[in-house]
Amino acid sequence: MTEQLNLFQLEEYNLRDDEGKTCSKCDTHLPLDKFSFSSGANFLRPECKKCNNKLTKIRNRLRKKYGMPTDGYVCPICNGDEQAVSGKGGSRNGAWVIDHCHSTDTFRGWLCHTCNRCLGGFDDNESILERAILYLKKHKESL
Repeated sequence: MTEQLNLFQLEEYNLRDDEGKTCSKCDTHLPLDKFSFSSGANFLRPECKKCNNKLTKIRNRLRKKYGMPTDGYVCPICNGDEQAVSGKGGSRNGAWVIDHCHSTDTFRGWLCHTCNRCLGGFDDNESILERAILYLKKHKESL
C-alpha cells in the first residue's frame, strides 16, 4: 500500500480527502493520509503513522530483550492457554502480545490480544477498572 490514501480508498471507505482525524497517542489532529489502514481491516488505525512507528520500535526492542513466552504459558488475566487465545488478534498474529506501560515504555508481560485490548480500552486506569468490577458485581447480584 502506498503512503498516501488513494482516491479509490477514500471512496471505498466514504472518506473525504479533506477530512482529518486525531491521533490517539499524540492527540494531534492530522490529515487522513497520516494514518495507515489497520492490517487487513477497512478502517484507519487510531494512531498516526509516526506514533505507530514509534510503538513498533518499542515493541520490537521489548521482544528482542524479553523473548517470547515459554511453552505452556497462560494469560495472567483470563488464564487462557495458547490454544484458547489463538486467533483472537486476527489470523496473522500470534497468540500473545507484548504488554507495556505507555508512560515508561517498560515491559509488563505477555497477554492475549483480548485482555490487552481490554486494558487499553480502560486506558490502563486502575480506578476505572475497579469501577467496572463494582458495576459488574452490582448487576450480577440483581439477577
